[in-house]
Amino acid sequence: MQNRKEYLKHLLHNRNWNQEDRDWLLQYLNENDLTELREIAGDAYSADLFTEEPLLEREVSERLLKSIHDRIAGRRLSVVKTNKWLRPWRAAAAAAVIILAAGIGYISVIKKPVRQLVVVAEKHRKTLKLPDGSLVYLEPGSTLKYSGNYGKQERTVALTGEAFFEVQHNAVYPFIVASSLINTTVLGTSFNMEARGAGEAKVVVLTGMVQVQANDNGNKEGEEVILTANKRVVYNSVTHQLQMSDAPDDAKFYMQKQQGRFVYDGADLLKVVNDLQRYYNINVTVDERLQHCAFYGDVNTMDDLEKALTLIAVSLNAKISKDSSGTGYLISGGNCQ
Repeated sequence: MQNRKEYLKHLLHNRNWNQEDRDWLLQYLNENDLTELREIAGDAYSADLFTEEPLLEREVSERLLKSIHDRIAGRRLSVVKTNKWLRPWRAAAAAAVIILAAGIGYISVIKKPVRQLVVVAEKHRKTLKLPDGSLVYLEPGSTLKYSGNYGKQERTVALTGEAFFEVQHNAVYPFIVASSLINTTVLGTSFNMEARGAGEAKVVVLTGMVQVQANDNGNKEGEEVILTANKRVVYNSVTHQLQMSDAPDDAKFYMQKQQGRFVYDGADLLKVVNDLQRYYNINVTVDERLQHCAFYGDVNTMDDLEKALTLIAVSLNAKISKDSSGTGYLISGGNCQ
């Protein structure tokens, strides 16, 4: 028999059950261990966070449970009406009781509260404090969704875009960030996550430990990795693989970004400019002969980009100007001191 969870998924999506399917589910239910069924419900709940309307309201859940019962009970039609059919039918009736009992927990997992909160950071960064005290720093063009049950029965949020998370520890309810490609699970830590589109998703851990699991249809095994501080994982939707690597520079960038100040002690100018491009999302080109000049100084993230670039230009006797497109900047002239 194949993986129990996968077989359950197969049954729940298949309208026509044969006798073997009914017998297998009866045995499964009579074991009184519904772990896989609850996991499937949890997966459905995470996926549901990405829709404006719930996919599995209570009525739909009840119909699903009734459908399972009806398919099991259907076996009695093929049995001769003698006392021989009483035993399997009693088993089916018992299974119905188990299903209905399990259904209470099943529905409680997948039933979405009426209230769903959506926070959108359009053109500017936005800071959000969740009910449990966890902080979310949304990048422009990003959206975060979470339900009215957050912090009471679960701690699941859905991210589209990029955000930095500072998660409050809670040993009972792990913090889960769901996206279209990956799910990230933590107990208490700080990390940055990007899930802007269908191409790739990335997680960088600054402190603590997180688990990242592939979530798209191309990764059938649900591949997962454990990340610790200064580690990065990238999920590619083309290769359907998680690639983990060391990322101390990325971790330092996100840490200084949250602290509001980039500090440089002899860093190559090219490195400094790359950080500014990432933060301000504007292209900056550096004259080739200046790229490896050492820069000493701090850049305050409250300053606008032109002020930060002027600080750099003064230290090198260089000048800044708009590039040919009129949307970016050019650092030229001057010399390394």
